[in-house]
Amino acid sequence: MTSADGESLEHDALTRALKQVFGDLDVGLLAEIKTKLETVDVAGGSSLFLQGDPGDSLYILLRGRLNVSLVDPETGVEKLLGETAPGEVVGEIGLLTGESRSASLWATRDSRLVRIGREAFDQLAEKNPDLLRRLAKVVVDRLRQRTSPARTSPKVANIAIVPARAKNGATRFAEELRRNLAQWGSSLHLNAGRIDQLIGVPGIATAKSGSAEDTRLGDWLAEQESQQRFIVLEADPEATEWTRRCLRQADLVLIVGNSADDPSASGAELELIQHKDRTRSVRHVLVLLHEVSAQGIRGTSHWLDARKVDEHHHVRIGVSLDLERLARVLSGNAIGLVLGGGGARGFAHAGVYRALFERGIPVDWVGGSSIGAVFGAGIAMGWEPTLLEEMARVSFVKENPFGDFTIPFVSLVRGRRIDRMTQRTFTGDVEDLLIPYFCVSSNLTTASLTIHERGPLWQAIRASVSLPGVLPPTIRGNHLAIDGGILNNLPIDIMRNRSVGKIIAVDLSASQAEEFAYNTIPGPLQIMRSRLPFARALEVPSIVTLMMKATVMASALHSKSVRGEATLLLTPPVGQFGLLDMGSFEKIMEAGYRHACEELANWPSGPVEGSPQA
Repeated sequence: MTSADGESLEHDALTRALKQVFGDLDVGLLAEIKTKLETVDVAGGSSLFLQGDPGDSLYILLRGRLNVSLVDPETGVEKLLGETAPGEVVGEIGLLTGESRSASLWATRDSRLVRIGREAFDQLAEKNPDLLRRLAKVVVDRLRQRTSPARTSPKVANIAIVPARAKNGATRFAEELRRNLAQWGSSLHLNAGRIDQLIGVPGIATAKSGSAEDTRLGDWLAEQESQQRFIVLEADPEATEWTRRCLRQADLVLIVGNSADDPSASGAELELIQHKDRTRSVRHVLVLLHEVSAQGIRGTSHWLDARKVDEHHHVRIGVSLDLERLARVLSGNAIGLVLGGGGARGFAHAGVYRALFERGIPVDWVGGSSIGAVFGAGIAMGWEPTLLEEMARVSFVKENPFGDFTIPFVSLVRGRRIDRMTQRTFTGDVEDLLIPYFCVSSNLTTASLTIHERGPLWQAIRASVSLPGVLPPTIRGNHLAIDGGILNNLPIDIMRNRSVGKIIAVDLSASQAEEFAYNTIPGPLQIMRSRLPFARALEVPSIVTLMMKATVMASALHSKSVRGEATLLLTPPVGQFGLLDMGSFEKIMEAGYRHACEELANWPSGPVEGSPQA
């Protein structure tokens, strides 16, 4: 790209931006406005202006991206309000009112803007009063966007790959990732060597900041971004100028490490850690590469302890399903599965999973509460439906973990059976699971919800299923943990804050109220007589059913309020089954399967790329 080409592209971008802000303008006025504009370049990680600065200018973003943040004067905590994409205007309220800046703007990547000061704008508005009306409309539209529930942030476009070690196959990984991202839009993989070849200037990738070559490279990258949906920027293993540019240009940073290596940070990653303020709003994601092993994934905690990341993912070398799942997560197309609590009714989760599997719908993130935590863990471990069903059949039907009754000082059930079952079945740590997973429990000591995303998996599950009165609570630190369904029986809201684009939720709440054909609860002798042969059975709730229903009442309203956040809400017809009806395993599972098949009939047909059958 020649310099003239760069100027032409920037001229076109400026014309589009002015028309986007002020609407259709005659050629003369458009040319006059351009004479009043001043170009402003802001390096990634730097501020355009800070909260409290004088509001004496309006800016239009031509390329790059800005974050809007506000500092709470009482707590001093900075809160992210939103992002600004190319073509948008900022600072317009200060220009109109003369008040100081109400928020700060930070460049999340190298950005170019044009500025018009108050004096210059007043001169234009005096000759063209309609400009004030048009600018006022921009302000009104901005306020509407900020209060709209449908408001979304700009999509991830630039992904920086930061090698955790000098030789860990980052180039191959970056190219494979680009190939998988291509199914969601055009994509380009760049590293320092490819930059030099494509532009035809040796060493331009490592040009010093502020130099003519640096400006040319910035213009070239801006042109690529206008043509590509995704750009994968592979940083050098060390902290070079190209590495710094990758970090300044990134919407998301992937730290890629081989699980067999030393987990401590080095090289390019040290640059990231030392200048984390430059990427203050950019998501940092750890990707661990693993050799395929019968021993599974281990040791993730050491990598997480050595750095602060927003999330992590596992990719087995040579396993295409894992890279396809990662591409869905990064592109915003991942599917999160939320499994609700409901005792034995949770067997329906196995049927739902079988229906998803058969239809080729992948599960990229799993979250659950109570019995949903149990089945969700099996899915996150990578079990296929047949194995999940068999493990559940053995654990709940043959062994009946709720059958070791005891003197009810603390609970009706001793809990030793379910301890053995969870320890035997769910080994390893939550962070080692192949598919990202969380479950929830309720902290009885602090009356707060606990989200389990790290630590021993069996302990997280045991805490999530600890229904008070039925199972004894678990002890975490100095606190008591009980069933997650007490505070959140359907954690759709938690899944919404994960990197997923669609959510499938399974709600096991009974769809109809139960009614009884008598005015008072029968006494124990009446109930016992009704159990004799040829006697009319009295339908009365058991003490366990009463406790289970009473304990989840608090979260019932919460579940109703979040159902609308699910892309697809599944409600299997399992209300007729008891909460401890282990003997109805096959019927409950089949009810979940048939319901899911019916509801998924309108889901996009055909196997999804990256599904178990792809």
